[in-house]
Amino acid sequence: MLLSTFFLGNAVGTIIGARAFLDPPAALICVVLIEIAIRARKPLLRLPGDRLGLQLLDMTRIGFCYGLLLEGFKLL
Repeated sequence: MLLSTFFLGNAVGTIIGARAFLDPPAALICVVLIEIAIRARKPLLRLPGDRLGLQLLDMTRIGFCYGLLLEGFKLL
């Protein structure tokens, strides 16, 4: 999960970097997706039992953020 979302974040950064006119809307969409993932985490913390869903959500968010960050450094 972590590796696949890293590649997704990397691909988003590459595609949006190539098409410079889409930068502000793409950044807004990425921020909104990350914020939704953060807000979806709170109810999962309160659930008793297995934490697999919470761990998958965290890995997805971290992989996507890391992919975008690394792609941003490559574009500098």
